Amino acid sequence: MRADELFAIDVAAEIATLCGAQLQGPWQVPAELVRLANARGVAGVEIDCAWGGFEIRCDGALAAPDELRDLGEVFGPDVPRVRRQAAIGRVEAAGLLALLWATGLPGARITLQTRSGGRSGRMEARRGRIELEITESDTGSPSTVVNWRCRGLASHRAVAWLRTALRFVPIPVVVCGRPVERGFPEGLYRMRIADPLPGEIAVTASGESPRLWLLEHGVLSARAVVPGYPPFSAAVEMIGGAAAGSSADELRAAANPHLEPLIDEAVRMLLLLVDRLPSVDEPVRRRLSALLLRSAVLGLRRDQIMASPVVQTRKGATRRMESPSSLVRWAAKRGGVVVATEPGSGDAGHSMVVEVTTEERSLLSELLGIRIENVGSRGRPLDFWPRIVDGLRRGWGAVRSLWSPGPLRPHELTAREGRLVEIASVAGVRLALCAGSGSARKRRLHTLVGRERPEVRAAAAAVAFGDEWLYPALLAVTREDLEIPDEIRDRWLGATMRLEKS
Repeated sequence: MRADELFAIDVAAEIATLCGAQLQGPWQVPAELVRLANARGVAGVEIDCAWGGFEIRCDGALAAPDELRDLGEVFGPDVPRVRRQAAIGRVEAAGLLALLWATGLPGARITLQTRSGGRSGRMEARRGRIELEITESDTGSPSTVVNWRCRGLASHRAVAWLRTALRFVPIPVVVCGRPVERGFPEGLYRMRIADPLPGEIAVTASGESPRLWLLEHGVLSARAVVPGYPPFSAAVEMIGGAAAGSSADELRAAANPHLEPLIDEAVRMLLLLVDRLPSVDEPVRRRLSALLLRSAVLGLRRDQIMASPVVQTRKGATRRMESPSSLVRWAAKRGGVVVATEPGSGDAGHSMVVEVTTEERSLLSELLGIRIENVGSRGRPLDFWPRIVDGLRRGWGAVRSLWSPGPLRPHELTAREGRLVEIASVAGVRLALCAGSGSARKRRLHTLVGRERPEVRAAAAAVAFGDEWLYPALLAVTREDLEIPDEIRDRWLGATMRLEKS
């Protein structure tokens, strides 16, 4: 084998290493080219599907003509080894890895034409060979046209990823003739933030846990779920907050110190929406009110929420919003009891009632320590015994809470513990860890178990090997106290069958 052939293998291996660190497959390359376009300051991008690939047109230059020379040296068969290595370093330092991947992936073919600074460049690479031409050009605005194909490219997957990953890129992007939708799916309200990370934060119509969209140059690089807090969505820019070329796990680790400030910003946004509660649609009002009450229960801006009109009341046909603090004063005048009705229920007469959902009622009881009764339940004969039983139950719960530790926050968990809680939440299981070695016990919002229990440590270690270990992990941790979805069990059984066959 000739020396140049041996080095060609080395170059391919180095490209594969650089590619494997950030790409899951060729279908991600078009989005990476848009990331490069945004980093280079182009004004807009149009992407059209072509046979086996894409045509990408940029209103600006992806690379200066001279930078194409470095790509030419990387793939030039007659370029000495040392120069090739140096060229790879310059391409990486210039942030042009997307072009390196587009050129060097197995089975890739690329034609790139660019104009910048009064010069034009044309690069064509196919079957491991590259042709490069740089000429003087007439004055014109910078532009780039890329025609790219790759063997094994799943074009439909690439288009789907473009429409997901480019939701927050600040430049206009058109994919296959249709502009990319902006913002969060099912977003209700959003707010721009500068701290702790630049980006956007939003309240969404669904979801039970905070979801983070971690961006680099405006394009999605990783997502994360943060269980145990009121749900919101945040898209934050990680450039400057993480090292260039960071993996998805490294980006999540870099975002972790900023979680509490982000959560605080989300609750602050909810408080800014309080004035809109009387005028929004009823489903939206219920969600916003529940999120605010859930925040207060967790101790997030509790005093502000207690003083804010977040609970709907009704007297006859008149509705108004009241603060949780006013309900405490109201209950004090009525023997510690507040009368409630479900939203949309029948006439409650001329007495004032709180109009709350089951979730809101539960949160108010926990937050305020008051009893909430249905309309018409007060004063019924023979209802004293259920009241006594309920009072004893609530009293025991209050006493127990004195020595029962609360759930640990995400930043207090180890990496393995955090992964156990996160993948359980994604699977629909609300699991929380606390200090000590207490056995699993059901709470209103989650099942709580001590982190020091041997089965918890074993479960955290098991899921580190793969998500399919979640089923036996939850069985060991919660025993019969938790209903585990069938799909988690089926996934484990499928993995077990594959192991047996191998």
